[in-house]
Amino acid sequence: MHVLLADDHSIVRTALKYVLSELTDTLKVVEAKTYGEARDHIDDSEPFDLVMLDLRMPELEGLDDIRDLVNRAGGCPVAVFTVSESPEEMRAVLKCGVRAYIPKSTDDSLIATILKLVLEGGSYVPPVLGGAAQQVLLEESVDLTGGAASAGAQLEGLTRRQRDVLQLMAQGLSNQEIGSRLDLNLSTVKSHVTGVLRALGAENRTQAVLIFQQQATAAPH
Repeated sequence: MHVLLADDHSIVRTALKYVLSELTDTLKVVEAKTYGEARDHIDDSEPFDLVMLDLRMPELEGLDDIRDLVNRAGGCPVAVFTVSESPEEMRAVLKCGVRAYIPKSTDDSLIATILKLVLEGGSYVPPVLGGAAQQVLLEESVDLTGGAASAGAQLEGLTRRQRDVLQLMAQGLSNQEIGSRLDLNLSTVKSHVTGVLRALGAENRTQAVLIFQQQATAAPH
């Protein structure tokens, strides 16, 4: 996986490399400290699979630069990873074609799942833009709420066994591994996974795990 990390803080780039290494064994990272460097890398390097961009970096002057970078990246998804949590700024940036807006305050357990979703063709916006009613937006604009019900209410509607399966899905276990852990045959596990996806209104396992992780993070401790 070929990734461009554009952030002027080395500690942030290092942390992102660690997160990305959990998604692939063939990670190749190109780093940029300024907007100009990021633009040049996109123009001159082999195609990237993902571009991650900080909004508060040298030489990045506004929305026109973001649009330009998205256009230069072509079909490669651009994800913003930044300190700003302003809903107005989020909306403006997403309108530029950015596929994910990830505040740096996002729990680290969610970031890898969000990036996996983006790499699979989905999009992500923070819950603040849609409130509790809409936390994840895929290209097909899937409504995760099942109408008026919140994602939290959907999780409460899962059976005990479905919850067990979802928790193991969130740990990255395959159906075969889940079956071994819960002493279930493969067809039963597949049935439970299908039930989880249906109950959450999720299109795939990654989306279901993201819903679960966001609710777990939001739950009071």
